[in-house]
Amino acid sequence: MVIVTSHFVPQAKWVSSKEGMPGFSIIEVPHPLGGLPKDTIQERAETVLDAIIDALTGFAEPREVEESKKVVVKPESEIIRISGISGTEAIRAVNNLFYENKWTDGLPIIPPSREAVDWMLTGTDRSPDEVLGIVAPGNGMATIRNIAINAVMAGAKPSYLPVIIAAVEAVIDPAFASGVVAWGTAGMQGTTGPVTPLLIVNGPVSTDVGIESGVGCFSRGHQANATIGRAVRLVLINAGRAYIGINDMKGQGSSQEFTFCVAEREQHYVYQHGVNPWTPLHQERGYPADSSTVTAVAAFPPICVEDAEHCGPEILNAVVDTMTTLGQVPYATDWEYVLVIGQTHARCLADAGLSKQDIREFIYTNAVMPWGKYKQQYPGVQALQPGWLARTSDDSISVHIIDSPKNIHIIVAGGECPYSQIVRCSFKSATRKIQLPGNWTQIVKADSKSSITCVC
Repeated sequence: MVIVTSHFVPQAKWVSSKEGMPGFSIIEVPHPLGGLPKDTIQERAETVLDAIIDALTGFAEPREVEESKKVVVKPESEIIRISGISGTEAIRAVNNLFYENKWTDGLPIIPPSREAVDWMLTGTDRSPDEVLGIVAPGNGMATIRNIAINAVMAGAKPSYLPVIIAAVEAVIDPAFASGVVAWGTAGMQGTTGPVTPLLIVNGPVSTDVGIESGVGCFSRGHQANATIGRAVRLVLINAGRAYIGINDMKGQGSSQEFTFCVAEREQHYVYQHGVNPWTPLHQERGYPADSSTVTAVAAFPPICVEDAEHCGPEILNAVVDTMTTLGQVPYATDWEYVLVIGQTHARCLADAGLSKQDIREFIYTNAVMPWGKYKQQYPGVQALQPGWLARTSDDSISVHIIDSPKNIHIIVAGGECPYSQIVRCSFKSATRKIQLPGNWTQIVKADSKSSITCVC
């Protein structure tokens, strides 16, 4: 039996079918519950108590319960012929068909013709039939071939494909978005919150293919950032079969769902100079300096932190103050944060002698709230919070909003400006190494020479 609000009934039916349990009893409570007065929630709970008891005990005869068999789908490429009176009409027809079948993110796509997919597959020497894993909630298998198809649709180049493959591996890794609960990819896909993968690329590959880490790194105009992130989103839609309003229940969502990809600016001054030179994220996670990786986090929209008045540790006061604002405090203390430090702030902090670890320690130590303020957002102790909170009665006691300095990841990205950004993440991140093909140098050169003549 499962208890859901009315808004989630279609999702419950869809998921129970895919998980091989179509006979699940679904108890429906009026939607919503979150944000309503306690008395209203109590009334709604009481209306379904009898239904819950009946669902659990009301069978006249014992039922045979078939063994649950998860429905796993291995997408097989299908040839669809679409024609028009002109090339333009044919492309329009492709986009209409893909949109009607929920195969796109709403933006126009590049038709994944056989020629285009074969061209994309030149970016890897891995077998097109290799299965990377299962993408929740639709349990579709992610293969190299269907990742290449989605990369074509996103407008990517073959040299981006190894990055996209590693990003998909990170997002479907069991470590991704897991913590005190196994929330994972399924949780990110189905939640009402505006959570989407943030992809952080490290190592030489970011320079090889031009993943932006400087001015406007989260903005428009950067082909690698835009299409790599978009390709991963299309894989989540098509292999994961995540459909808005059916099994993807985001209340508002965010524009970062189209693409959210950036590189750490490892060429910046702070990584080579200063009292305590900084270490790039992939090296902090145990990878060699000359390797390339993708780190994926289940991210909320970033929050801008401005400080144009200070050039030193005082900058971190604004960071801490922003993190400990009501409405931003995570409901589980094992959640992570990514602190994206702009180049100006990074230089100021490094010149003051602060290492990344110093910054993490400062934030952890100072990102606290009085229990009396904390419980304004979470008045009832949650199952995901530390047990000691249940024994706290003194409203003046300070509460850490995260478990450890290790919950904070720091990268430098952006231009020379007095801005940084805080990204709150649901649970834990996952990092995967990018596997480059043997002819990598030739692939990058070939991409730089490709051209087409257009009327603009």
